[in-house]
Amino acid sequence: MFRNRISFAALFAILLFTAIHAQPQQVASVVHTRYTISSTALGEDRTILVRVPTGYERSTQRFPVVVMLDAHPPQNAVMASIIEDQANAGRMPEMILVGIQNTDRTRDLTPTKTERENTGGGDKFLDFIQNEVLPFVEKNYRTQPYRVFAGHSLGGLTVVYTMISRPDLFNGYIAASPVLHWDKNFPINKSAEVFKTRKDWKKTLFIALGNEPDYDAGFNLYKDLLKKADLKDFSYEFQHWMDEDHGSIVHRAYLAGMRKIFEGWQPQIPVTGVAALEDHYAKLTKRFGYEIKPPEDIVNQVGYALLRTNKLAEAVDAFERNVKFYPDSANVYDSLAEAHEKSGSKSKAIANYEKAYKMAQQKGEEQLAITAKANFDRLSSK
Repeated sequence: MFRNRISFAALFAILLFTAIHAQPQQVASVVHTRYTISSTALGEDRTILVRVPTGYERSTQRFPVVVMLDAHPPQNAVMASIIEDQANAGRMPEMILVGIQNTDRTRDLTPTKTERENTGGGDKFLDFIQNEVLPFVEKNYRTQPYRVFAGHSLGGLTVVYTMISRPDLFNGYIAASPVLHWDKNFPINKSAEVFKTRKDWKKTLFIALGNEPDYDAGFNLYKDLLKKADLKDFSYEFQHWMDEDHGSIVHRAYLAGMRKIFEGWQPQIPVTGVAALEDHYAKLTKRFGYEIKPPEDIVNQVGYALLRTNKLAEAVDAFERNVKFYPDSANVYDSLAEAHEKSGSKSKAIANYEKAYKMAQQKGEEQLAITAKANFDRLSSK
């Protein structure tokens, strides 16, 4: 059961309110929405925070999902900023971030019961994620069938345990300073058993450790295990950073983990044409298991590069493909109109400027609406 949806601004989130606009505008994607879930699996109310990419409401695009444990400040802001920054740089896709806040961390993030008080609730917690959190997110948000799981310390232990106990739940895993020595190396021994029978994985795992001597043995044992396991289509990386400690490692580990999972996402520069872009993203589609289109801004960059060198037919083709990729974007029609105008196709330029400014007006994109309308009026009056 889900209740009490309210707006929540995570630490450092910025919202601008002006006297001109009646509605607030989201200008930083660290803004989250908080939900309370009455969990059947856990028998208590739990809080999750959901962050969507800036402009999510104005698009129909679907996004992969990252689930992050320990979603209390500054963790949620850290992961949101990493996603936004790296997606903006073209190194990974924008993602929907789902942060799970804690009630009893030790209970939920340990897979076995030990002499330590209140441990061993890990499987119930994973039931909560699998049967309550993910279905809720997929019902209420536009998601793609690719998921990443990230956690720190006992959260890192949970990430590794999830991979070997419920391997179909996530595709990519990031474990910062995981407690791999938990309960006499339980996650390592359990992994060894699983790896004997399951060889085909198609997963990516990133594990990082700082200057944490108590964690070294488990870290090295797990690294050696994976070297010997001979798993098919399993990509992994271990990093041991002696200039980090248990408290400082999270940001660096999450950034490096995302870079590992989405390694090769960015096309090689310079891009030779739209056909090369389509080939690159077709390969990513096959690798990640969902349709990945060439980004609108990159296709536009290719189109304008062709326009500047007077390759007019090729430029028109590039912008027409962008219209095909993103038919709900006012900007693609404005760019296509510009190419048609330079090519001497006045009627096509007018038609696309008109579509651009009308669509921009509907979406509240004021500056684009003004410039496209001005170009429409200019050409129409001739």
